[in-house]
Order: sequence, then C-alpha cells, then structure tokens
Amino acid sequence: MLQAIISDVHANLEAFTAVLDDIKMRLKDAVTEIISLGDLVGYGPEPVECIQLAIDNRIINLWGNHELALFKDKTNFNPIAQRAIDWTKGTVKKAAADPKVKQFFNTLKHEYTLDAIPPQGRDFAAAQHIICSHGSPRGVIDEYVIRKDDLFKLTPEVKKSLNENFMAVKEIGFVGHTHIPYICTSDFYLIHPEWQGYEPYPLLMDTKTIVNAGAVGQPRDGDHRACYMTFDGQNIVHYRVEYPVDKTVAKMQKIPELDKVLWTRLMKGL
Repeated sequence: MLQAIISDVHANLEAFTAVLDDIKMRLKDAVTEIISLGDLVGYGPEPVECIQLAIDNRIINLWGNHELALFKDKTNFNPIAQRAIDWTKGTVKKAAADPKVKQFFNTLKHEYTLDAIPPQGRDFAAAQHIICSHGSPRGVIDEYVIRKDDLFKLTPEVKKSLNENFMAVKEIGFVGHTHIPYICTSDFYLIHPEWQGYEPYPLLMDTKTIVNAGAVGQPRDGDHRACYMTFDGQNIVHYRVEYPVDKTVAKMQKIPELDKVLWTRLMKGL
C-alpha cells in the first residue's frame, strides 16, 4: 500500500492541481489513497474549486481549524486571517447547494486511523498503526507541535508537549497545521526533509514518530514550492512541486478581503 498525504491546501487551486498531477505522474497507479489533513480552505482565492477537486479525486478529508472556523461567529484568528475566513465563509455559503460542497462537509473526519502494510520483503513484519490529524495527535486541532524555530532547538516546553503527544501515538502520527515538513522521533531526533535531500526516510521500529506533511498551498519553511509526502509502510518521502504561484497571486490580488501579506508570503514560502 502507498498513501499520499497532503495538508493545508488553503484554497490554492494552482498548487493543489500541481500536486495531484505530480502524484499521478510520479507514482502512477501505486497510490491506494490520498489523505488530506485539513485546512483545504482559508487564505486562498478558490475554496469551492478546491473542495470540488478533493471530492472528484476521492480524497479522505479531515477537519482543519479553517474548516471549523466556517461554522463559528468568533475565532482566535488574527485580523488578517479573520477577514480571509469571513470572505471564505461567504463564498462557500453561496455554493452550499452544490452537492459536492455538501458531501465534503458531511464526510469530514476529525481523525483518521489506518494500518499501512509494508511492501513484501521489507523488515517490518506487521502493519504500522497510524493516526492522522490536523494539529496534533492528541486531538488539539490548532496545536503547533513543532514550529519553524523549534527545528533548530527543542526547548523543554516543546519536549514536554511532544512527550504528551507521543503518548497519543501508538506508532506513527501524521499531522499538518504548521506548514513546515518534518520528521520527529520519540527520542527527539528531528529532521527537515531538505536536510537529507528529500531522500526516503525509513521509520524505525524502536521509536514512535510524528511526521508533518508540510503545506500544499502555503509553505512556511522558506521554500515556496508545494509540499506533500508518501508512506509505503516503512519509508516516508517528502516531495516539493513547482506551481504557477503568480497565477494564484493574481487571483488573490483581485479579492480585497485577502490581505497583501497572504499573497506576498506565497512567493517567499514564509
């Protein structure tokens, strides 16, 4: 089995389309399912189109904090994010009669567990138990388990939070939300996929592992390219995909409610 894991599309149709095309071209028919870890909407210019594309591709979709925000009058978002989600809410509401939009929200999951079966001949004899969530394995949808600065030094506070999250993980936890890809083991070995040239990372049997898929539609690790990952039961592989970011920016510039900072950061990956 081969799972493709995406997260944080954030209504960026150009990036989403590029990633799905890359999955089809690079992995052919090997992918058994695609899982989205939430925040398919928010920040970007085409939330409805991204919802429709997710349904068309039979993607398993999880709630993100931006999906939840569509059903709240008040959020803890900053003013820029709040304006964006208010615009997104109005846009999605106009499409509420669309059967695909209804299907999307009716089938969203707060958490998704799966057992990945390693390829024949690999060292793993049994299926790997995986818990998929948006923010953290312990079920806090807007928790930032590891931020960008944490990649270079894990503080005692972050280690405490990690230990609490590893308690919720049987073997492997897949998360998104931070927009930064990483692999972290329960003995605090932490790596960004760029540090190993985006080569396959073999998971170890003697540690638990939390893996962040990065962001499709709004990367924040200094690389503007869309990010996603795959898992074959033993190896994690992160991929970066070029997409026409200028097209997304041009669409956002036509929407006053989407602040300049939201589209300038796309060009820098910050």
